[in-house]
Amino acid sequence: MNRKSYIPTIAELAESEGVFTTSQAERMGIPRDALHDAVESGRLERVVRGAYRMIGSGSEPTDELVAIWKLTSPAQFTHERLVPSNWDGIAVGGSTASAILEIGDLWLAPYRLYAPRRINTRNDSVRFAVRAISYDEVAFRRGVPVTRAERTVFDLVLDGEELSLVADVLGDAAHVDRDFDLGKLASYLRAAYPRGRADRILEGLLADAGLTWTEG
Repeated sequence: MNRKSYIPTIAELAESEGVFTTSQAERMGIPRDALHDAVESGRLERVVRGAYRMIGSGSEPTDELVAIWKLTSPAQFTHERLVPSNWDGIAVGGSTASAILEIGDLWLAPYRLYAPRRINTRNDSVRFAVRAISYDEVAFRRGVPVTRAERTVFDLVLDGEELSLVADVLGDAAHVDRDFDLGKLASYLRAAYPRGRADRILEGLLADAGLTWTEG
């Protein structure tokens, strides 16, 4: 098979994955030199080292983030990682999640990701933290698993974000998401902090967000 014949397979991979990794390409039988040739010929664009997208397919502000998440398990296809029984616990959270969910006024980058184990990177665009995120605490948004609103607010507190900014996130979440569960947020805080401190944090956030809540 000559190199030109790899283009249809590359296009097929790009159509299913959007941003794809070198390891995913290898699983499809596409060698590294074919990817290099596709970049040189203007068919592919390198997003970050080890991840690509097709030129002309349309870029998104989250493409680099998607590439970074995929490179945490580069050989797996996205649909494989999103099966509950195969959940690896690596998710977008904190300030990046709030930007994707469009709640609050925090920046998308530097990207904030959580994982059940330490992940080291030389990429200055991303900050990893060790944190346990369960499958039911995320939703798939913009090509990546993103923490749901209640978990996002809680993680912002854990991350030491300025509480007035966290309150803005909480206020937006409560108004945008009819299913936002203040009781769940309270349970997160009480599991992480002594009851008195957790309740004071929650009361302050509610006051700054202009919200009221009566515990059932």
